[in-house]
Amino acid sequence: MSSGAPPGCVVIKIGTSSLMSEGLPDRVKLDALADAVVRLRAGGVRPVLLGSGAIAAGDALLKGAGGPSAHGRQLAAAVGQGVLFDGFRRALSARGLVAAQILLTPLDLTLPEHRDSARTVVEEGLAHGLVPIVNENDAVMVRNNDVLAALLAASLGAARLLLLTDVPGLFESDPRRDAAARLIPEVPAMTPEVERLAGLTARGLGTGGMSAKLCAAWIASLAGVPTVIAGANSPDIVERAMAGESVGTLVHPRTPGKEPDLGRLWRSLGTPPAGRLVCRPEAVAVVHDGGPLTAGHCLAGEGGFAADAVVDVTVPGHGVIARGRTRADHAAVSGGHHPAGTPVIPPFDYVSFLEA
Repeated sequence: MSSGAPPGCVVIKIGTSSLMSEGLPDRVKLDALADAVVRLRAGGVRPVLLGSGAIAAGDALLKGAGGPSAHGRQLAAAVGQGVLFDGFRRALSARGLVAAQILLTPLDLTLPEHRDSARTVVEEGLAHGLVPIVNENDAVMVRNNDVLAALLAASLGAARLLLLTDVPGLFESDPRRDAAARLIPEVPAMTPEVERLAGLTARGLGTGGMSAKLCAAWIASLAGVPTVIAGANSPDIVERAMAGESVGTLVHPRTPGKEPDLGRLWRSLGTPPAGRLVCRPEAVAVVHDGGPLTAGHCLAGEGGFAADAVVDVTVPGHGVIARGRTRADHAAVSGGHHPAGTPVIPPFDYVSFLEA
């Protein structure tokens, strides 16, 4: 994390559905956001905006010619990024503010050779009174902006991460399908139990786009940054969230014992778990000591996961003890085909939940 960000720095991520209308940035929504930026800055808060919508804008201009593949989405992003930024630029310029476009990928915020430079350009923009407009560089790497926002907030040591979406917060069930769904106003700490309560399973099935927001909340909370998930259309939502009012869902941070390893957090928590790695009891001591999980520690793989997937590490009687990125698929683990003694999950590719 950094101590160079101005006091009160906040990272605000706005989802595509809360920013775009018919393939174009919605002027009314952008004006409301720009007004909120003006009020935040007047109160000493320095916002960093992270808006989705480049792919949607490009797809509309290409009339779907790029297709739904990853390469098609990359092409759409390359076409639509300028349209998206221009919407932000115009809205902010009308209020006497200068926008600075910064395109990043998770690698820019986690690799040692990139992370200091990426963080510094955002900090310098804030120090010079600019409004950084960050977006994932989807023309290079299509991932998701929620996780990028969490990594950026952690890198900056932000006072808060605000994820604005099309639902009022985290619910116990999908409010679009269940009229009696109850909002969860506060999450003391992210846990697998919170995910299950919100409908996310070890196969990555979630409530709409909520699974990505929970990944972001995991990363931010373990890096010491509080996260608010709230509805973008709620009146004065940005200012109310920054003022500490009870809006949406507040995910409290844990106090990290040391500077968080953002690369490890991204690799381990950047996507929902695709399955489970069922391990022997001795895996508890291995995870506690930060050692590698090898084929000898594994009993079976559940969920049909592929190699390089994020999985939950479970031990019968102990529940989920860790989450990380596996080097073997479920068949290799279950069939005992992974080389003995070779890490299935290296120590730098998982996060322990034993002290969660």
